Amino acid sequence: MEIELKNGEKLILEVTPLMLEYVEEYKGGIEQLVKDAKGGIDENGYSKRMYAGNQLLYAIVASNYDRPLTYRQAVRLVKLDDVERIIAFIIKNLPEQKESRTEELTLHRM
Repeated sequence: MEIELKNGEKLILEVTPLMLEYVEEYKGGIEQLVKDAKGGIDENGYSKRMYAGNQLLYAIVASNYDRPLTYRQAVRLVKLDDVERIIAFIIKNLPEQKESRTEELTLHRM
């Protein structure tokens, strides 16, 4: 999948082992990410779905970008119109061994 970032660069997105490693950095790992994708509110009143979605954006953009990016840099490069497409792409392309988790994420898409 190809997207255009806010800085004008085109980026080809692929689900890679590095991307999966970035997803595992989420506090509580993939299991917590799946729970947060289902909704809920944190102690500050923010949606946990937002955090889960941003972690997925960070993971895919940072793992496919040529230079190292921080979490903030990666998330800020994504156009708001592309968020749903990117998350759907990630869910569709997660490896087979994550199939049950993929189904859970699909039911509660960001």
